[in-house]
Parts: sequence; structure tokens; C-alpha cells
Amino acid sequence: SACPLRSPWSCTFCRMESSGRQPCCRKSAVLERLLQPEEQLKCGFLLLKVYCHPQSSFFAETPHNIRDYGEPVKEAVWLDLVKERLTEKVYTVPCFVRDVHLIFHNHKMFYKASDFGQIGLDLEAEFEKDLKEMFIFCKANENGFQIL
Repeated sequence: SACPLRSPWSCTFCRMESSGRQPCCRKSAVLERLLQPEEQLKCGFLLLKVYCHPQSSFFAETPHNIRDYGEPVKEAVWLDLVKERLTEKVYTVPCFVRDVHLIFHNHKMFYKASDFGQIGLDLEAEFEKDLKEMFIFCKANENGFQIL
């Protein structure tokens, strides 16, 4: 059988450039449902922006010191795991954001007595800035996502 025709491949950065950054639908729907193509693109773009940071490689793979985490770290998350979950299309927007925040939270808790912890704070600040530009109607708080 013949292969179905596919549209030409284009990179996430180019697709974001052409799609704009406006919210695409009602706030409640975006927060509760699994990612639709436009939200998938936005989350993929946000993740790529984190990967583009010069020191992101430290957060990419399973933490080498994962066995040392213990309390107060209850769940280890890393960028490649977030990428895998994003590819499997199991995320809602809040769950995606929660996982990325958890990467930086764990880093902050583990390295709180070290200058090395600043790397995570820098990446988290960049992610927050990009997140606010991408999903301007949502913000994260200590209890999860809140609709503005």
C-alpha cells in the first residue's frame, strides 16, 4: 500500500514563529484536558528553550546522585523524562509545568548548601519567563495552577 502523504517537516522554533503565541481556547479547557496540538507545540517549545540553556545538560539525564536524594525529594524528574512523557502525549499543561518545576525544586533542595544550586535557579527563572509569555492566562502557585 502507498504511504500516506505527509506535510514537510519543520522545526519547533519555525512552527512557533508562524503560529504566534496567543491563547488558543478557553482557560479551563486548556488546563484540564490532555495537550492538543497547539499546546503540545508550546510545551515542546518551552522544553527546547530549557535544553538550549548552556547548563541544561546537568538536568537532561537521570540524576547521577539519584540514590542520594532521599528526603525531602520524593520523586526524581529530569528533562529527558519530561521529553519522553511529552512525546507519549500523556500531559496536561499543569502536569507538564509541575514536572519541569520539580526538576528545579529537587535541585534546589539537594544543593541548597552549595553555590551549585544557583544553576537550577537560573534555569527556573528562564523557564518561568518563557512560560508566562507562552500561557499568559495561567500562573503557577504553591497549590498547582491558578487561572488568572
